Amino acid sequence: MSILDLFRKAKQVNRRSGFLYNGWESPPDKNVRGLLGAYSEIYSLFGITLRIATALSEVKWRLYKGSERSERSQIADHPILKLLDYANEFQTGQEIMELTSIHMDLGGRAYWYLPRNGLRVPGEIWVLAPHLMKPVPSRDNFISGYVYRAGNEQIPFDKSEIIRFPMPDPLNQLGGVGYAQAAAIELDSEAYAGRWNRNFFYNSARPDGAIETEENLTPEQFEQLKEQWQSRHGGLGRAHKVAILEGGMKYQQIQLSQKDMDFSQLRKTTRENIMFAFGMPQSVMGVSENVNRANAEAGDYTFARWLVKPRLTRIKNKLNEALIPMFPMAKGVEIDFDEVVPETIEQKKMLAETGLKSGFMTINEGRKLTGLDPIPSGDVLLIPLNMIPSPANETLEYNPPPEAPKSKGFSEEQKESRWKSYILKTERIESKFRLVFRRLLINQRDEVLRNYETQGRAEFDYTASVDKFKKSFIPVISLAYEEGKEDAVKQPDPHSVEWIEERAGELVTGINKTTQNSLRIALKEGLEQGEDSKKIARRIRGFFDETYRGRAQRIARTEIIAASNEGALAGYEENGIQKAEFYTALDERTCEECSALHGDIYPIDEAHGIIPVHPGCRCTYIPIV
Repeated sequence: MSILDLFRKAKQVNRRSGFLYNGWESPPDKNVRGLLGAYSEIYSLFGITLRIATALSEVKWRLYKGSERSERSQIADHPILKLLDYANEFQTGQEIMELTSIHMDLGGRAYWYLPRNGLRVPGEIWVLAPHLMKPVPSRDNFISGYVYRAGNEQIPFDKSEIIRFPMPDPLNQLGGVGYAQAAAIELDSEAYAGRWNRNFFYNSARPDGAIETEENLTPEQFEQLKEQWQSRHGGLGRAHKVAILEGGMKYQQIQLSQKDMDFSQLRKTTRENIMFAFGMPQSVMGVSENVNRANAEAGDYTFARWLVKPRLTRIKNKLNEALIPMFPMAKGVEIDFDEVVPETIEQKKMLAETGLKSGFMTINEGRKLTGLDPIPSGDVLLIPLNMIPSPANETLEYNPPPEAPKSKGFSEEQKESRWKSYILKTERIESKFRLVFRRLLINQRDEVLRNYETQGRAEFDYTASVDKFKKSFIPVISLAYEEGKEDAVKQPDPHSVEWIEERAGELVTGINKTTQNSLRIALKEGLEQGEDSKKIARRIRGFFDETYRGRAQRIARTEIIAASNEGALAGYEENGIQKAEFYTALDERTCEECSALHGDIYPIDEAHGIIPVHPGCRCTYIPIV
């Protein structure tokens, strides 16, 4: 049974969790189902949990060869990275991480189901509902497997198919206690305070009371009085009207008023208690009371250090323990994530001051660290005289470093910094390109399957496909081109429009020709092997899945690098720069072809079209100023 069949057979339940009961019944037990449902019903819980999940999901995951940070080397292309980025046909890796974080915070545990592909390694990731999953304990192996309850069906999973992310539970190591469960009492207070306020306005917008009289009313008089009271004073629109009672009747309040309940302070205190349970700084949630710039920066640091990073570390350790062994070719590699804890302004100021006084940082390096512009005489080291082992009458001479032989104006550190910034920028645009490419391939696959089922031909409309691909790719290539320009004008010049359209046209023509030819070969192989229509349809689906996984990263990297460098060259030309230096990262991933070009200087008009040197190239140009 596939995961899609599993979800289709699952019984659909009402979205309301049962965390809030109708009327004024006693609070329910805080089970995982109720806490997951409270996410959509309690605004403070929703805001805190989603803020953490969003921050966690934006972190970039990396793969390294070796375990020691000082010795390990980064792996740029690997099936594990593609799996974490692709996840499944309907969800991206970011969505998977968001859902995992929410399940851990609310339910105390999260579960990944990883179905194997034809290579017997995980091909997809699905996040399963924690309240429907039950671990099967084992006397010898702790957990022997899992059972997932889908409606009336009990679906067994082998423990090798599931990765479990538990939060600590001192009473039950098979379970997990989430932050929401620890704050359940406060969540009850928040939920029922909101319900009480709503019912106050819903039920006449006044405190409940009773009408007293010394005489007995007949049934007719009772019904008449009730109808008159409701018609004159019931509902929000009739609130606070003057009531005139006749015949010795009196109105007696029997419930506390809004003022007596002090809901404003109650809800503020409850909100703060919930934030305390999660460890969420007020400034991160946009609470401006008693918040200034200093403690706002401290709040950002606390959020990253004590909320986001521990969750990432927990997930990282579990992936290294459980996911890596599922890939036989991944021996000796480990998963890690980019650092998420920012340095505060005060920390940077202290580092700059210490570096300047100790003589290992120039004035301009200290100014740059704290966000200030350099000054003309700032590229010197100020060395304390009391640390120089020389006679007092000797003067210290400063020998400026020799000029770089090739690129005047930029040091090697500055060149490397520019390259790193360039790679980060292009990686962000590459992810947009891959999403566009994936959507187009899915549409193309559905068209091919539709034509095969109705007409018996596994084909697609080539001309329409080229137009659709080109129209979708142009905005992303334009973004890379324009962001690659230094001090670029807001409106693209005619050359940029012409280059972008020509590049997009060549790209989509090549993609569709390759897809068309490869699809024919795959169909021919299926027919030669005597496959029926269902197997051929499955072959077509697999072809498009492998096409995305095998080509998306390479095509995205190549095209975004090309557009970014063309944009940079256009920006250099507009600013009167006449030459540029070819720059590549001199690491283990750099090929001999790019290494041979490192440091070469080209006139701007001759530099066009050189980068990318090959598919997946990471090189760029440094302007000669």
